[in-house]
Amino acid sequence: MTEVAKIPFLMRVYGLVTSLLFLIGSPIWIAGLLVRPERWRNRIGYVPALPPRSTASRTRVWVHASSVGEVKATSRLVKEMSSSYGAEVVFSTMTAAGISVAKAELPEPICFFYVPLDVPWVLRRALDRVKADVLLLVETELWPSLVMEAKARGVKVGVVNGRVSAAGVERYRRFASLFAWTLSLLDVVVAQSESHANHFLKLGAVPQRVMVGGNTKQDSQAPSLGKIGLREKTGWSPLDVVLLAGSTRSREEETICEGLVDARASLVSLRLVLAPRHLRRTAAIVKIVSSFNLKVARWSELRTEISAKSGAQLERRKEGERGSENGSGSSGTGSRSGTGASGPPIDPMGIDVLILDTMGELAAAYKEADIAFIGGTLSGHGGHNVLEPAAAGLPVMAGTSVYNIEDDVSALSKRGALLTVKNATDVSAALISLGKSPEERSRRGKEALAFYDSRPVASLVTLRFLRKAGLL
Repeated sequence: MTEVAKIPFLMRVYGLVTSLLFLIGSPIWIAGLLVRPERWRNRIGYVPALPPRSTASRTRVWVHASSVGEVKATSRLVKEMSSSYGAEVVFSTMTAAGISVAKAELPEPICFFYVPLDVPWVLRRALDRVKADVLLLVETELWPSLVMEAKARGVKVGVVNGRVSAAGVERYRRFASLFAWTLSLLDVVVAQSESHANHFLKLGAVPQRVMVGGNTKQDSQAPSLGKIGLREKTGWSPLDVVLLAGSTRSREEETICEGLVDARASLVSLRLVLAPRHLRRTAAIVKIVSSFNLKVARWSELRTEISAKSGAQLERRKEGERGSENGSGSSGTGSRSGTGASGPPIDPMGIDVLILDTMGELAAAYKEADIAFIGGTLSGHGGHNVLEPAAAGLPVMAGTSVYNIEDDVSALSKRGALLTVKNATDVSAALISLGKSPEERSRRGKEALAFYDSRPVASLVTLRFLRKAGLL
């Protein structure tokens, strides 16, 4: 195709370097073939060899999402693409967790595989086997060789739920000509917001092909999720005020704990749930919390311990009932001693802080909290999911690093649903203000929910743009 006929010098260098690295790293992928054969066969281009698409399908679309978050962001998009537009979808991701979530959330029949390495001849093999008509890259998955090789085969290429932060713009500009040329090949870029769209334009995307469709991650939120029994199992009462800090990063836990301790001098009913972004940090977080003389528990252990105790109590009760039926026990006193199914709640154990160290329960946990803090906003990481607490109707606290979620943060701030905190002093002041006033929590929480409900369905908007651009 003429679009890729004149390959810039830097792109040729990129292809050469990645090919050399592939050869130099051959011991790694050869070992990978022995340990994880399916994954590494995919990574070197041996993805499933698909037959030509069926006549019943309008088009075959290869969707590539990096990992779990991006997979969830495309869930409704893929479902609508398949059901409403008759597309045959194949799906790739980079991680085992991404594959697992994709298989759980996306409808059959979909072919799943690990994305091949960004090496030209590896990708040629993969593209020949997949036989896709369209390639959709999610968020920031801009792989130059993948885009180039797809376009060389007449595949239409687009970005959906596109996101490039200001910091990302600076990183991409180190290889300005490479990424400007790559972006110029794209048939469409559907960005999350105006600011992200402007960043794509700065990097070289064609203005007529850049559109704003909203954040499709919103469409995958689940505001109707049931509760997980967090308050019951910690012994926290309905009068306790629970702050849930979601997706926290390093150093944020210290700031939040310091603010909590200060605020508890005025409001002893404050409790904290920490949900770290990376579960491998759990042990370190336990030490951090303990250093503030706060009693801490891990949800994974607490849930198991409580379940075991409840099971043992139920078994003792059954034994007592069987004894009564056989005439070997009293008429009720003995069988009702201790904590039975109708007895008092389990000893709260004086827990001050709970670490939510499990996967997939954060959205449900927000349902049992009173206030939310958005992780990644005090650590310089740009902020993580602000839509889950908004969907739960919670007032939100966030730091000043919000480049990943700036439009949502701005909208929530304008509605009075979000408080900006810069340090432990601000955290303490916000907790006291919100903690002492159920009315203020309710007012701000209602505004957060109203914001969530007022947003358009980004997946449907995105699909309309893809159709307009000729990709569906």
